[in-house]
Amino acid sequence: MRAVLLFAEEDVGSIEGWFRLADGRVVARGKALDGLPDRDDDERLFLLLSGSEVAMRWIELPPVLTEAQALAAARIAIGDSSLGPVEALHIALGRIHGGHRLAASIATERMAAWLDWAAGLGIDPDHVVPLPLLIAYGEGPARVWARAGRTLVHGHIQAFALEPGLAEAVLAGQDVEPMDDVRFETELPAALATLPLDLRQGMWRRRRVWRGDSGWRQRMLRYALAAAVLLALIPVARLARISWDAHQLHREAGTVAQATLGLRERPQDPRAAMQQRVEQLQGPGMGFVDGAAVLFGAVRQTPNVELAEAGFDDQGILSARVRTASADDLAELMRRIGASGLVVESGEAGQGLTDIRIKRP
Repeated sequence: MRAVLLFAEEDVGSIEGWFRLADGRVVARGKALDGLPDRDDDERLFLLLSGSEVAMRWIELPPVLTEAQALAAARIAIGDSSLGPVEALHIALGRIHGGHRLAASIATERMAAWLDWAAGLGIDPDHVVPLPLLIAYGEGPARVWARAGRTLVHGHIQAFALEPGLAEAVLAGQDVEPMDDVRFETELPAALATLPLDLRQGMWRRRRVWRGDSGWRQRMLRYALAAAVLLALIPVARLARISWDAHQLHREAGTVAQATLGLRERPQDPRAAMQQRVEQLQGPGMGFVDGAAVLFGAVRQTPNVELAEAGFDDQGILSARVRTASADDLAELMRRIGASGLVVESGEAGQGLTDIRIKRP
């Protein structure tokens, strides 16, 4: 891990010094904020609070609780022993350890003041951590790091910072393991890799800020122009495809008309050529289809009339031979055909058959 650590003092905005970690060791340091380097993209910034402003305790919480349920339970447990209103506290939860879960509380105003101070300097800490938690600890006696005017303790169910006299009274009769500055720095990378808790939770969770590089606007403009060109080309391509398909259909219709009509070459207007041929076939009259419809309808509606045969000549005259039971039946048939506006002529064919000719007036 590559990191920059700011060691905070009691007063908001007061920094004791800073460390820069790389390759598992402290590679640079300074007092206050003197010489604080600019962070690289892969470096994390830690704001380390002195510890006396943060109350930490291990609370027994069932592991099946959701984060919201665990936070609510921790708020109740902390409220029972808090001197002030629990609503004024920011509470953060750590990992489960030995059936218990680490909970830390700090005044919301205090947390806000530190983050506002950092924002005023143009920095945004990735992590806000109580300094006692940076004492590397696994199992065994609590580790005690005595500093000037402050003693830091980190143990199995202990994590606090007190004045030396108070710390001795709290730890009286307990086995402890002393720490010094050299050991703290040596074990600092391991402690950072296994931090049990981070105060940047809930409303103070760090939000990722998306930043575009210098060429972002130009790339977005090019993408927008490319999208606009594609959108404009879609209807053009569609019209071109429709035009091509229409050309192919017209060409195919011309080929069919050429083969059907026996022409030497494809006609320019296949539809007109086929229509002309149909008119030639049906002659100048009404056409077979229209005449047959009238004839068949009249035969079907007239009793005792049977159609024997029908024909159509190139003059547009529809001829038919019908068998009738009486002259009245024949007259009724001719009346029905004539009612359609056609001229009907009849003639004897023998053997009870009558020939009729139907044409337009």
